[in-house]
Amino acid sequence: MVGATGGIGAEVAAALADRYTVWLAGRDETALKELAGTLPDAHCWTVDLAADPDIYDNCPELSSVDVIVHCAGVFQLGSVAETDPAVWRELFAVNLFGVIGLTRLLLPALRAARGRVILVNSTAVLGSPANRSAYAAGKTALRVFAEALRREELRNGVRVTNIYPGRVATPMQQTVRRMEGGRYEPEGYLDPSSVADAVRSVLDAPRNTHPTELVIEPEWCP
Repeated sequence: MVGATGGIGAEVAAALADRYTVWLAGRDETALKELAGTLPDAHCWTVDLAADPDIYDNCPELSSVDVIVHCAGVFQLGSVAETDPAVWRELFAVNLFGVIGLTRLLLPALRAARGRVILVNSTAVLGSPANRSAYAAGKTALRVFAEALRREELRNGVRVTNIYPGRVATPMQQTVRRMEGGRYEPEGYLDPSSVADAVRSVLDAPRNTHPTELVIEPEWCP
């Protein structure tokens, strides 16, 4: 469970804790330990996706991994003309390169379990990227990575799913709305538990099926 202490990540971790031994990955060690204390069988993995050496130096020895869920992500608003290259590098480091590095690191264990990779992406890849080019480009690249990984690893029994939520009522969404200059309206957004339910639905799919993409939107979009 990567990005475990975020609004979506914590809900997904709680939703999966009744059936899996959960490894909680994130960069806030204190928050990870607090979350682990609320779950029946959870372990902490302090890792910063923006720092490649940290990923490889701190990896726990796992011989088998049933599922890895990528929920970590950062957002920045800005036009192409105004977005500093450092912002592009930061967003790609967390939203793409860290995901790739960690997935590759755990791929032998995923193959051993014929496991699943679930990436919580964004509907930003399906609409206009204006004023969010760095974020949307990183998420689009994540979609391509997932498609390539899915096709390459089918013969090894590893299944890959992209989930695209619309706006979700999380602290990150509060930040997004503040950047956009709009009101934060949680009643019009998805609840984080709805994303967790979507993850569970993928895991509950019959073994002879392979959900590859799932888009979920709130019932009412502002």
